[in-house]
Amino acid sequence: MRKNVVGRGVGSGLIVAACVLAVGVLVSAQVPKQGAPRRGAQGAPGQAQQPSGVAATRSVEQWVALLRDPSAANRRQAAVALGAFGPDTSREAIAALGGVLRDQDATVRHAAALSLANLGPAAKMNVAALGAALRDQAPTVRRAAVFALGNIGAAARSAVPQLGQALADPDATVRQSAAYALGSIGEEAKGAAGTLGQALSSDKDADVRQAAAFALGEIGSEAADAVPALAKGLQDPDDDVRKAAVEALSAMGPEARPAARALGQVLVSDKNDSLRRSAAYALGEIGPEAKEAVGALAQAMADKDASVRHDAAQSLAAIGPEAATASAALAKALDDDDDEVRKKAAFALGEIGPGAREAAPKLGEALEDEDDEVRKAAAYALAAIGPAGAEAVEELAKALKDKVPSVRIAAAYAIGEMGDEAEDAGPALVEALKDQDPGVREEAAFAIGEMGASGKPGLGALKTLLTTEKVSTVKRAIEEAIEKINEESEEEGKDNQR
Repeated sequence: MRKNVVGRGVGSGLIVAACVLAVGVLVSAQVPKQGAPRRGAQGAPGQAQQPSGVAATRSVEQWVALLRDPSAANRRQAAVALGAFGPDTSREAIAALGGVLRDQDATVRHAAALSLANLGPAAKMNVAALGAALRDQAPTVRRAAVFALGNIGAAARSAVPQLGQALADPDATVRQSAAYALGSIGEEAKGAAGTLGQALSSDKDADVRQAAAFALGEIGSEAADAVPALAKGLQDPDDDVRKAAVEALSAMGPEARPAARALGQVLVSDKNDSLRRSAAYALGEIGPEAKEAVGALAQAMADKDASVRHDAAQSLAAIGPEAATASAALAKALDDDDDEVRKKAAFALGEIGPGAREAAPKLGEALEDEDDEVRKAAAYALAAIGPAGAEAVEELAKALKDKVPSVRIAAAYAIGEMGDEAEDAGPALVEALKDQDPGVREEAAFAIGEMGASGKPGLGALKTLLTTEKVSTVKRAIEEAIEKINEESEEEGKDNQR
């Protein structure tokens, strides 16, 4: 299943960039001048790779020592510099940065949190300290701490309760970033699904609502209890919030069934093309459980946007036999200007099966489509419909001479699936036994055999071919067809004698 990561705010993928930028700005500030520069051996075991610029003027150990300097400016600079060493810095340095989160100076705490964010998962030993920092009086510290937890990702799962509480932070940026952080933790953040649902439903900031929907999608089916909130989010006045809600429901698959009707409403009424397309796709991800939206999907087969029509057909295919009421709309789509829409419409009719019998005549016409993939899909759809699609036998017989071998194979297969209802195609099947493609010969033999006693006129041609056929799979199909015709002819004779 598809997941389109959305977010106009700072999502988990953007947190790193934001933090690196912030660290870079702080590094360029005043540098403490005490002590001579000392560099460790580059790449030596247990040591971080030395960065360029200001941070490279001291070793990791010197910067760690400077974290205890009486000067807040020096402590701040040391915290920033340690972040510039990246994820390979020493455990001692990472632990020291965690301790600085309790520094009396807010700018130092802020710098330490940003550096931990820059270290990503390597900072996981400080999850508890970062979680505590979410209650810091300074908004800048809370923002940096939540960034760091988001960059740590799944390893920050123990901070889920604090991140859930942060969704009520007075600072909108903290709330938004807390939601993204929960999304980066993924399934392990399921305990916050209810709180995320509340944020989606009631937060006044659209960016926070969007982030909450995104996070629920990242948690996936484990957040199924929030489906009602996501369904409500489909009516949000903000396009980005609605898009995030649609994609979250898509990520939940069958668990999003209660929202099928609401998704259908988006599909037929939303003015945003991208949203309608996403809604159509989401219904397909729900699958057969989305049968309540079949009417909306059928209506979408006439959407002005070809991609919406394409995804609607694909979703009807995913729903399968339960989508039989959309057969007429799908049959009409076989005349669509878009090749891909026609192909998907034919495929969907095949997935519906015998319930799509009313579309058989249009599928027969589609066997003459200019696109060979459409012709092939139409033949296989008729095969799936089976004997109920016998109205198209004449067109299938003509398709046995199609210029494309795969289409001829599909046509022969479809005739075989119709059994003795396709008796009129017998002569064409006998001709197909001479086809240069072994796949066509095999399916033609199979189809004649499936006619049973009605295939007796082709018995002579089968026996003749058996003496010259060199392809083992074709020979086996011929032998089975001969056997089946003889058995059913014998049974038919006994019945007549009775």
